[in-house]
Amino acid sequence: MNDKYHILLRKQIKKIIGYESDYDLLPAQVKTILDLVNKTYFQNENEKILLGRSIDISSREYKESIEKINKMQAQILSNEKMAGIGQLSAGIAHEINNPLSFVLGNMNMIKKYFVKIKALYELNKELVENYDKCSVEDLKNKVFEISKYIKDNDFDYIAEDLDDVTNDGKEGINRIAKIVKSLLNFARKGYEEEFTRYDINGGIRDTLTIANNAIKYSANVNEELNDVPCVQVIAGQINQVILNLIINATHAIKSKGVLGNITVKTYYDEKYVYCEIADDGCGISEKHINKIFEPFFTTKQVGEGTGLGLSIAHDIIVGKHNGNIEVKSIVGEGTKFIISLPIDR
Repeated sequence: MNDKYHILLRKQIKKIIGYESDYDLLPAQVKTILDLVNKTYFQNENEKILLGRSIDISSREYKESIEKINKMQAQILSNEKMAGIGQLSAGIAHEINNPLSFVLGNMNMIKKYFVKIKALYELNKELVENYDKCSVEDLKNKVFEISKYIKDNDFDYIAEDLDDVTNDGKEGINRIAKIVKSLLNFARKGYEEEFTRYDINGGIRDTLTIANNAIKYSANVNEELNDVPCVQVIAGQINQVILNLIINATHAIKSKGVLGNITVKTYYDEKYVYCEIADDGCGISEKHINKIFEPFFTTKQVGEGTGLGLSIAHDIIVGKHNGNIEVKSIVGEGTKFIISLPIDR
């Protein structure tokens, strides 16, 4: 059989007639048919090679595209996170500055008291050191001087006020410590990309602490945090979702122009841990409620929102954590978001 034939065609011929025929002995019509079939075999092989190369190229391009998308998604997530922290930074500084000013004021008061107490100590020290050298009259005069100093400087008030000043100072320092600890927890977890054990109640408390200044002038926060099991999540991402929903609730209440309420509730069942964030703000219209998780959709004024907060929240809860996020809303009455996170990943 002529070697110009494709190896598969030669095998087919051998299979049919039992041996490879001599090409020169074949009839002209058979040669013509075999030549056409042979041509098709080689064309198919070339197409197969080209298809394989095309698949390799497409596969590489697909992987590169996925990597670019993941990088872009991570960048968007980081930008949204930093935007949220940036919006809260002034409020956080204010929250720290208030107790800090309070503590500094108390320290100045303690310093003034210390000057008076030190002077009283010197008077008493002088009396004690010269006690055996003084006459009775000198001792009377010295005691009178000390008594007059105590009365003139109102030491009864100082003794009473020192308790209040130190207690208030301790409370102010504890408030600063709480804010700083919550901020450190929020920031540290924001850089974690691994799934770890997460106490959602602790995450909620940290988030409410750093968002307090943004909330307190618009709403009262009701915490209904029940004992729930820990879940395996990327902690910083869940904190970001909670932060976004709480800030959105604050904006919804603020738009009504009255002091409102935000209720944060946690509970669980056999499969999920739930977090509900409800407000009595302006609510979401029916025509918008099906679009709120779409990227770049926002009902806020230009410059007030990117439209990425809820779409990122949806991707974090549903896409990355196999959970769910639901919304229920009535215009004029308020909105409730329900996050569910699986207990067993």
